Amino acid sequence: MLVRRILTGLALTALLATAGGVGSKASTLAAKKGFVLRVGLIYPFTGDLSTFGPSLDKGSVLGAKLLNSALKKDHIKGVSIKIVGSEDDQTQAAAGVEAAKKLVNVDHAQMLIATMSSGVTIAIAESVSIPNKVLQITPTASDPAITNLSGKNGLLWRIYPSDALQGAALAVAMAKAFGKHATINVGARNDAYGTALSQVFEKTWKKNGGKIGNVVIYNPNQASFDADAQKLAAGNPAGWMIADFGPTFEKMGPALVRAGGWSPAKTFMTEALDNNDELNKIGAPATEGLRGTAGSAPSGKLQKAFETLYKRTYPTQAFTGFEGTGFDAMVLGGLGAIAADSAGPNVVKKHLRAISGPPGQKYTWQQLPQAVAALWAGKRIHYIGAWGDISWDSHGDPGSAIYVVWQHKSGATNNIYKINFHSK
Repeated sequence: MLVRRILTGLALTALLATAGGVGSKASTLAAKKGFVLRVGLIYPFTGDLSTFGPSLDKGSVLGAKLLNSALKKDHIKGVSIKIVGSEDDQTQAAAGVEAAKKLVNVDHAQMLIATMSSGVTIAIAESVSIPNKVLQITPTASDPAITNLSGKNGLLWRIYPSDALQGAALAVAMAKAFGKHATINVGARNDAYGTALSQVFEKTWKKNGGKIGNVVIYNPNQASFDADAQKLAAGNPAGWMIADFGPTFEKMGPALVRAGGWSPAKTFMTEALDNNDELNKIGAPATEGLRGTAGSAPSGKLQKAFETLYKRTYPTQAFTGFEGTGFDAMVLGGLGAIAADSAGPNVVKKHLRAISGPPGQKYTWQQLPQAVAALWAGKRIHYIGAWGDISWDSHGDPGSAIYVVWQHKSGATNNIYKINFHSK
């Protein structure tokens, strides 16, 4: 009986150690100084992407709350994630850079979750985060140029896949709709997002045997879109690919209707227009039958649970479907700091790839206390987030991507099928 009691006591001690209790790294580190990871958020609360910015901002805030809750549950003292500010980039590079300077120089942010637009993200990286050796994770910026920019220093990472994949997804979807040898007219806003995506699509479409008709790159701030719309509508193509944001397409769409010869039912766009409220605001003449591609989290119980939690936490905030990118950007950055036992960006960045993919033990976003305890114990983890399995490659790009093909009809936007890609 005495032997059994001793063995039972030893087993209980081992169990507590594994769970972050007696004898664990967590209890040992509780006596140390610890660290505070200071995080600055930059999102478009105004401007062309303001339909999405506030919702993604809340996603990042939720990520910080769950991380801090996990640390508390694991009894890890002296370690926390602190949001030092949430700034509006206005979907403009100059405003984004000023916001980043404030967060880094005044609020002493060590990590930036910044931002949605590719052009603003790149401007912040080149002007602020890289020169100041601050870690930057962008939830949705998709310009392929980010791949090379990140690969040079390891300070820039992204959750949403590169448009190198979205160009391929568009080509697949449009070949299904119009045939792979069809002639397609291309329109794009003149910024990092529009020009990069149009170039990737054109190259992919021609490589696959298709033809490119008129290509129109337009200034999103111009007074009138009629002249560009007439060029884009001309030529009787089989279809159109347009890379734009909602507020600009509010002007370009009606201009295309006025030009004649153009049909929204023969047009494909991207995730920036995958918003039912925005499409209804633009109106049926320019949106009825409109289709497009959008990066997506895998469907299933994990993502439905995240949506439920988000809506319960922020009942008055619109849920756009992209909130998981902001959430995972925060959580992965925080887990990287916990794995590094440091808030130093140059130390944290060395752990990000390992925690985002194999061969570690899988933990979902609903298992953050267990994931944190495992990291404190020196174990490897493979985080599966609200946006899915990121599995970052050496350039800070997601290792795979899921795209939905959506369509807007009769005032409703629905996903009609999916396309899966693996970038490595």
